[in-house]
Amino acid sequence: MMLVDQPLLGVVNVQKSFGQQRVVKGVSLELAKGEIGCLLGPSGCGKTTLLRIIAGFESVQGGRVLIGGSEVSSLATMVPPENRNIGMVFQDYALFPHLSVSENIGFGLGGKDVRAKTQAIDKFVELVGLEDAKNAYPHELSGGQQQRVALARALAPQPSLLLLDEPFSNLDVTLSEKLTVEVRDILKEAGITALMVTHNQFEAFAVADSIGVIFDGVICQWDSAYNIYHSPKTLDVARFVGDGAVIKGVVTGGGQVSCGLGELRGDLSLPCENGCEVELLVRPEDVFHDDGSAVVAEVMHKSFRGSNILYKLKLSTSETCLALVSSHQNHSLGSTIGIVADVGNLVVFPVGTASAGE
Repeated sequence: MMLVDQPLLGVVNVQKSFGQQRVVKGVSLELAKGEIGCLLGPSGCGKTTLLRIIAGFESVQGGRVLIGGSEVSSLATMVPPENRNIGMVFQDYALFPHLSVSENIGFGLGGKDVRAKTQAIDKFVELVGLEDAKNAYPHELSGGQQQRVALARALAPQPSLLLLDEPFSNLDVTLSEKLTVEVRDILKEAGITALMVTHNQFEAFAVADSIGVIFDGVICQWDSAYNIYHSPKTLDVARFVGDGAVIKGVVTGGGQVSCGLGELRGDLSLPCENGCEVELLVRPEDVFHDDGSAVVAEVMHKSFRGSNILYKLKLSTSETCLALVSSHQNHSLGSTIGIVADVGNLVVFPVGTASAGE
Protein backbone atom coordinates (compact mmCIF):
# COMPACT_ATOMS: atom_id res chain seq x y z
CA MET A 1 0.00 0.00 0.00
CA MET A 2 1.30 3.43 -0.93
CA LEU A 3 1.97 5.72 2.02
CA VAL A 4 -0.17 8.85 2.16
CA ASP A 5 2.83 11.19 2.08
CA GLN A 6 4.67 9.29 -0.65
CA PRO A 7 4.80 11.09 -4.01
CA LEU A 8 2.91 9.40 -6.82
CA LEU A 9 5.71 10.26 -9.26
CA GLY A 10 9.34 10.36 -8.23
CA VAL A 11 12.18 11.22 -10.61
CA VAL A 12 15.54 10.83 -8.87
CA ASN A 13 18.78 12.12 -10.45
CA VAL A 14 17.80 10.87 -13.92
CA GLN A 15 20.45 11.09 -16.64
CA LYS A 16 20.26 10.43 -20.37
CA SER A 17 22.66 10.86 -23.30
CA PHE A 18 22.42 10.23 -27.01
CA GLY A 19 25.94 9.49 -28.16
CA GLN A 20 28.18 12.21 -26.77
CA GLN A 21 25.28 14.61 -26.16
CA ARG A 22 24.01 14.75 -22.58
CA VAL A 23 20.30 15.54 -22.85
CA VAL A 24 19.06 15.05 -19.27
CA LYS A 25 21.57 15.93 -16.56
CA GLY A 26 20.62 14.62 -13.13
CA VAL A 27 16.98 15.74 -13.01
CA SER A 28 14.90 15.17 -9.87
CA LEU A 29 11.25 16.04 -9.23
CA GLU A 30 8.18 14.82 -7.36
CA LEU A 31 4.43 14.98 -7.96
CA ALA A 32 1.91 14.31 -5.20
CA LYS A 33 -1.30 12.44 -5.93
CA GLY A 34 -3.73 14.77 -7.73
CA GLU A 35 -1.03 17.35 -8.52
CA ILE A 36 -0.51 18.73 -12.03
CA GLY A 37 3.08 19.44 -12.99
CA CYS A 38 4.63 20.97 -16.08
CA LEU A 39 8.05 20.85 -17.71
CA LEU A 40 8.55 24.24 -19.36
CA GLY A 41 11.43 25.15 -21.61
CA PRO A 42 12.61 25.96 -25.15
CA SER A 43 13.00 23.40 -27.93
CA GLY A 44 15.90 21.04 -27.37
CA CYS A 45 16.11 21.53 -23.61
CA GLY A 46 15.43 17.86 -22.74
CA LYS A 47 11.84 18.13 -21.53
CA THR A 48 10.31 15.71 -24.06
CA THR A 49 13.11 13.20 -23.52
CA LEU A 50 12.38 13.30 -19.79
CA LEU A 51 8.68 12.71 -20.46
CA ARG A 52 9.52 9.73 -22.69
CA ILE A 53 11.74 8.32 -19.94
CA ILE A 54 8.85 8.55 -17.45
CA ALA A 55 6.54 6.91 -20.02
CA GLY A 56 8.99 4.07 -20.58
CA PHE A 57 9.81 4.88 -24.22
CA GLU A 58 13.43 5.67 -23.33
CA SER A 59 15.80 4.02 -20.85
CA VAL A 60 17.88 5.86 -18.25
CA GLN A 61 21.66 5.95 -17.94
CA GLY A 62 21.54 6.95 -14.31
CA GLY A 63 18.97 7.62 -11.62
CA ARG A 64 15.49 6.17 -11.06
CA VAL A 65 11.83 6.73 -11.89
CA LEU A 66 9.17 5.61 -9.42
CA ILE A 67 5.41 5.55 -9.96
CA GLY A 68 3.22 4.88 -6.95
CA GLY A 69 6.33 4.00 -4.95
CA SER A 70 7.39 1.23 -7.37
CA GLU A 71 10.58 1.54 -9.39
CA VAL A 72 9.81 1.50 -13.13
CA SER A 73 13.12 2.76 -14.56
CA SER A 74 16.72 2.43 -13.40
CA LEU A 75 19.93 0.82 -14.61
CA ALA A 76 18.52 -2.48 -13.32
CA THR A 77 14.80 -2.01 -14.11
CA MET A 78 12.82 -1.22 -17.25
CA VAL A 79 9.07 -1.76 -16.87
CA PRO A 80 7.36 -1.62 -20.32
CA PRO A 81 5.09 1.39 -20.97
CA GLU A 82 1.94 -0.76 -21.03
CA ASN A 83 2.67 -2.00 -17.50
CA ARG A 84 3.20 1.43 -15.90
CA ASN A 85 -0.50 2.35 -15.52
CA ILE A 86 -0.01 5.64 -17.32
CA GLY A 87 -2.12 7.53 -19.88
CA MET A 88 -0.62 9.53 -22.72
CA VAL A 89 -1.99 12.50 -24.67
CA PHE A 90 0.02 13.30 -27.79
CA GLN A 91 0.57 16.53 -29.69
CA ASP A 92 -1.20 15.20 -32.80
CA TYR A 93 -4.10 13.60 -30.81
CA ALA A 94 -3.44 10.15 -32.45
CA LEU A 95 -7.15 9.35 -32.78
CA PHE A 96 -8.33 6.40 -34.87
CA PRO A 97 -10.04 7.99 -37.92
CA HIS A 98 -12.32 5.00 -38.54
CA LEU A 99 -13.69 4.98 -34.97
CA SER A 100 -16.36 7.26 -33.52
CA VAL A 101 -15.81 9.43 -30.45
CA SER A 102 -17.29 6.72 -28.22
CA GLU A 103 -15.26 3.98 -29.89
CA ASN A 104 -12.03 5.96 -29.57
CA ILE A 105 -12.68 6.57 -25.86
CA GLY A 106 -13.53 2.91 -25.30
CA PHE A 107 -10.51 1.58 -27.20
CA GLY A 108 -8.47 0.94 -24.06
CA LEU A 109 -11.32 -0.68 -22.15
CA GLY A 110 -11.27 -4.04 -23.90
CA GLY A 111 -11.24 -6.08 -20.68
CA LYS A 112 -14.54 -4.73 -19.35
CA ASP A 113 -17.93 -6.27 -19.96
CA VAL A 114 -20.25 -4.47 -22.36
CA ARG A 115 -22.33 -2.74 -19.68
CA ALA A 116 -19.33 -1.54 -17.66
CA LYS A 117 -17.60 -0.35 -20.83
CA THR A 118 -20.67 1.60 -21.95
CA GLN A 119 -20.98 3.24 -18.53
CA ALA A 120 -17.29 4.20 -18.56
CA ILE A 121 -17.55 5.67 -22.06
CA ASP A 122 -20.64 7.69 -21.14
CA LYS A 123 -18.90 8.96 -18.00
CA PHE A 124 -15.88 10.29 -19.87
CA VAL A 125 -17.89 11.60 -22.83
CA GLU A 126 -19.80 13.68 -20.28
CA LEU A 127 -16.64 14.68 -18.41
CA VAL A 128 -15.17 16.28 -21.55
CA GLY A 129 -18.50 17.75 -22.67
CA LEU A 130 -18.98 15.83 -25.92
CA GLU A 131 -22.38 14.20 -25.33
CA ASP A 132 -23.75 15.66 -28.58
CA ALA A 133 -20.79 14.39 -30.61
CA LYS A 134 -20.27 10.88 -29.22
CA ASN A 135 -21.24 9.22 -32.52
CA ALA A 136 -19.19 11.60 -34.67
CA TYR A 137 -15.87 10.70 -36.31
CA PRO A 138 -12.61 12.61 -35.80
CA HIS A 139 -12.74 14.36 -39.20
CA GLU A 140 -16.12 15.80 -38.21
CA LEU A 141 -14.70 17.45 -35.07
CA SER A 142 -12.84 20.70 -34.44
CA GLY A 143 -9.26 20.62 -33.16
CA GLY A 144 -10.43 21.40 -29.65
CA GLN A 145 -13.00 18.59 -29.73
CA GLN A 146 -10.39 16.14 -31.01
CA GLN A 147 -8.10 17.08 -28.14
CA ARG A 148 -10.92 16.44 -25.66
CA VAL A 149 -11.48 12.99 -27.19
CA ALA A 150 -7.76 12.24 -26.84
CA LEU A 151 -7.90 13.35 -23.21
CA ALA A 152 -11.01 11.22 -22.48
CA ARG A 153 -9.42 8.18 -24.15
CA ALA A 154 -6.31 8.55 -21.98
CA LEU A 155 -8.40 8.97 -18.81
CA ALA A 156 -10.90 6.14 -19.45
CA PRO A 157 -8.62 3.30 -18.23
CA GLN A 158 -8.15 5.35 -15.01
CA PRO A 159 -4.35 5.59 -15.08
CA SER A 160 -2.44 6.56 -11.97
CA LEU A 161 -0.46 9.11 -14.00
CA LEU A 162 -1.30 11.10 -17.14
CA LEU A 163 1.45 12.46 -19.42
CA LEU A 164 0.71 15.23 -21.93
CA ASP A 165 3.18 16.08 -24.70
CA GLU A 166 2.64 19.64 -26.07
CA PRO A 167 -1.14 19.00 -26.05
CA PHE A 168 -2.22 22.46 -27.25
CA SER A 169 0.46 23.27 -29.84
CA ASN A 170 -1.77 22.48 -32.86
CA LEU A 171 -4.54 24.83 -31.73
CA ASP A 172 -4.98 28.53 -32.42
CA VAL A 173 -4.26 30.94 -29.57
CA THR A 174 -7.88 31.64 -28.61
CA LEU A 175 -8.87 27.96 -28.55
CA SER A 176 -5.68 27.00 -26.72
CA GLU A 177 -6.35 29.53 -23.95
CA LYS A 178 -9.92 28.25 -23.55
CA LEU A 179 -8.94 24.58 -23.59
CA THR A 180 -6.12 24.92 -21.07
CA VAL A 181 -8.62 26.07 -18.44
CA GLU A 182 -11.04 23.29 -19.38
CA VAL A 183 -8.33 20.61 -19.25
CA ARG A 184 -7.23 21.72 -15.78
CA ASP A 185 -10.85 21.56 -14.56
CA ILE A 186 -11.28 18.08 -16.09
CA LEU A 187 -8.08 16.74 -14.50
CA LYS A 188 -8.94 18.20 -11.11
CA GLU A 189 -12.49 16.79 -11.25
CA ALA A 190 -11.10 13.37 -12.15
CA GLY A 191 -8.43 13.61 -9.41
CA ILE A 192 -5.70 12.73 -11.90
CA THR A 193 -1.98 13.25 -11.32
CA ALA A 194 -0.52 14.68 -14.52
CA LEU A 195 2.73 15.93 -16.02
CA MET A 196 2.64 18.15 -19.11
CA VAL A 197 5.43 19.27 -21.43
CA THR A 198 5.22 22.65 -23.18
CA HIS A 199 7.33 25.53 -24.47
CA ASN A 200 4.41 27.92 -23.87
CA GLN A 201 4.57 29.59 -20.47
CA PHE A 202 0.93 30.73 -20.60
CA GLU A 203 -0.23 27.12 -21.01
CA ALA A 204 1.96 26.14 -18.07
CA PHE A 205 0.55 28.96 -15.91
CA ALA A 206 -3.05 28.01 -16.77
CA VAL A 207 -2.75 24.27 -16.12
CA ALA A 208 0.00 23.45 -13.64
CA ASP A 209 0.26 23.48 -9.85
CA SER A 210 4.04 23.17 -10.08
CA ILE A 211 6.31 24.12 -12.98
CA GLY A 212 9.84 22.98 -13.71
CA VAL A 213 11.73 25.43 -15.92
CA ILE A 214 14.32 23.40 -17.78
CA PHE A 215 17.34 24.49 -19.81
CA ASP A 216 20.06 22.31 -21.30
CA GLY A 217 18.86 19.20 -19.45
CA VAL A 218 18.75 20.87 -16.02
CA ILE A 219 15.69 21.97 -14.04
CA CYS A 220 16.65 25.48 -12.92
CA GLN A 221 13.54 25.99 -10.77
CA TRP A 222 10.67 23.73 -9.68
CA ASP A 223 8.05 26.00 -8.15
CA SER A 224 4.59 27.55 -8.39
CA ALA A 225 3.79 29.79 -11.37
CA TYR A 226 3.62 32.79 -9.01
CA ASN A 227 7.09 32.20 -7.59
CA ILE A 228 8.64 31.48 -10.98
CA TYR A 229 7.29 34.77 -12.33
CA HIS A 230 7.96 36.98 -9.29
CA SER A 231 10.97 35.22 -7.73
CA PRO A 232 13.03 33.57 -10.49
CA LYS A 233 16.09 31.77 -9.17
CA THR A 234 18.35 32.29 -12.20
CA LEU A 235 18.83 34.81 -14.98
CA ASP A 236 17.72 32.20 -17.51
CA VAL A 237 14.40 31.78 -15.72
CA ALA A 238 13.98 35.55 -15.33
CA ARG A 239 14.53 36.13 -19.05
CA PHE A 240 12.43 33.18 -20.25
CA VAL A 241 9.33 33.58 -18.10
CA GLY A 242 7.09 36.57 -18.76
CA ASP A 243 7.91 39.85 -20.48
CA GLY A 244 10.59 41.92 -18.87
CA ALA A 245 14.04 43.41 -19.11
CA VAL A 246 17.26 42.84 -17.22
CA ILE A 247 19.24 46.06 -16.63
CA LYS A 248 22.46 46.75 -14.77
CA GLY A 249 22.52 48.46 -11.40
CA VAL A 250 24.54 49.06 -8.25
CA VAL A 251 23.37 48.43 -4.69
CA THR A 252 23.64 51.78 -2.89
CA GLY A 253 22.08 50.88 0.43
CA GLY A 254 19.77 48.51 2.22
CA GLY A 255 16.96 47.80 -0.25
CA GLN A 256 18.16 50.37 -2.77
CA VAL A 257 19.53 49.99 -6.28
CA SER A 258 20.78 52.76 -8.58
CA CYS A 259 20.14 52.02 -12.27
CA GLY A 260 18.95 53.51 -15.55
CA LEU A 261 15.46 53.85 -14.07
CA GLY A 262 16.75 55.97 -11.18
CA GLU A 263 17.04 55.08 -7.52
CA LEU A 264 14.76 52.10 -6.82
CA ARG A 265 13.81 51.03 -3.30
CA GLY A 266 12.31 47.72 -2.25
CA ASP A 267 13.10 44.28 -0.88
CA LEU A 268 16.25 42.78 -2.37
CA SER A 269 15.77 39.17 -3.46
CA LEU A 270 19.17 38.28 -1.96
CA PRO A 271 21.65 40.00 0.37
CA CYS A 272 24.02 42.37 -1.47
CA GLU A 273 26.69 44.64 0.00
CA ASN A 274 26.83 48.34 -0.90
CA GLY A 275 28.63 48.76 -4.21
CA CYS A 276 27.65 45.31 -5.42
CA GLU A 277 27.02 45.32 -9.18
CA VAL A 278 23.81 43.52 -10.06
CA GLU A 279 21.48 42.71 -12.90
CA LEU A 280 17.92 43.74 -12.05
CA LEU A 281 14.71 42.23 -13.43
CA VAL A 282 12.08 44.83 -14.34
CA ARG A 283 8.61 43.75 -15.50
CA PRO A 284 6.48 45.92 -17.85
CA GLU A 285 3.79 46.37 -15.19
CA ASP A 286 6.42 47.98 -12.92
CA VAL A 287 7.10 50.91 -15.29
CA PHE A 288 4.62 53.82 -15.51
CA HIS A 289 4.30 56.92 -17.69
CA ASP A 290 4.84 60.12 -15.68
CA ASP A 291 5.43 63.44 -17.46
CA GLY A 292 6.81 64.91 -14.24
CA SER A 293 9.55 62.31 -13.85
CA ALA A 294 13.22 63.21 -14.17
CA VAL A 295 13.81 59.82 -15.81
CA VAL A 296 13.04 59.94 -19.54
CA ALA A 297 13.11 57.30 -22.26
CA GLU A 298 12.70 57.11 -26.02
CA VAL A 299 9.86 55.08 -27.54
CA MET A 300 11.52 52.47 -29.76
CA HIS A 301 8.60 50.14 -30.42
CA LYS A 302 4.94 49.80 -29.51
CA SER A 303 2.51 46.89 -29.54
CA PHE A 304 -1.18 47.79 -29.34
CA ARG A 305 -3.09 45.31 -27.15
CA GLY A 306 -6.51 46.90 -26.94
CA SER A 307 -6.84 48.20 -23.40
CA ASN A 308 -3.12 48.84 -23.16
CA ILE A 309 0.04 49.29 -25.20
CA LEU A 310 3.34 47.52 -24.60
CA TYR A 311 6.16 50.00 -25.20
CA LYS A 312 9.83 49.18 -25.69
CA LEU A 313 11.77 52.11 -24.27
CA LYS A 314 15.41 53.16 -24.58
CA LEU A 315 16.91 54.53 -21.37
CA SER A 316 19.67 57.12 -21.06
CA THR A 317 22.08 54.23 -20.38
CA SER A 318 21.19 52.84 -23.86
CA GLU A 319 19.57 49.86 -22.14
CA THR A 320 15.97 49.01 -22.94
CA CYS A 321 12.96 48.21 -20.77
CA LEU A 322 9.29 47.51 -21.34
CA ALA A 323 6.29 49.45 -20.07
CA LEU A 324 2.64 48.36 -20.14
CA VAL A 325 0.63 51.57 -20.41
CA SER A 326 -3.05 52.40 -20.85
CA SER A 327 -3.86 52.67 -24.56
CA HIS A 328 -5.25 56.17 -23.91
CA GLN A 329 -1.59 57.22 -23.58
CA ASN A 330 -0.66 56.81 -27.22
CA HIS A 331 2.93 57.89 -27.84
CA SER A 332 4.58 58.03 -31.24
CA LEU A 333 7.77 56.20 -32.16
CA GLY A 334 10.85 58.29 -31.47
CA SER A 335 9.12 60.46 -28.89
CA THR A 336 10.54 60.97 -25.40
CA ILE A 337 8.38 60.31 -22.34
CA GLY A 338 8.87 60.53 -18.59
CA ILE A 339 8.72 57.25 -16.72
CA VAL A 340 8.81 56.08 -13.13
CA ALA A 341 9.47 52.56 -11.86
CA ASP A 342 7.68 51.08 -8.87
CA VAL A 343 9.49 47.82 -8.16
CA GLY A 344 8.64 46.65 -4.67
CA ASN A 345 10.42 43.32 -5.06
CA LEU A 346 13.93 43.96 -6.39
CA VAL A 347 14.89 40.70 -8.11
CA VAL A 348 18.65 40.97 -8.52
CA PHE A 349 21.49 38.74 -9.68
CA PRO A 350 25.13 39.65 -8.98
CA VAL A 351 26.95 40.46 -12.23
CA GLY A 352 28.68 37.32 -13.50
CA THR A 353 26.17 34.93 -11.89
CA ALA A 354 26.04 31.67 -13.81
CA SER A 355 22.71 30.73 -15.30
CA ALA A 356 21.72 27.18 -16.20
CA GLY A 357 24.53 24.71 -16.03
CA GLU A 358 25.80 21.40 -14.87
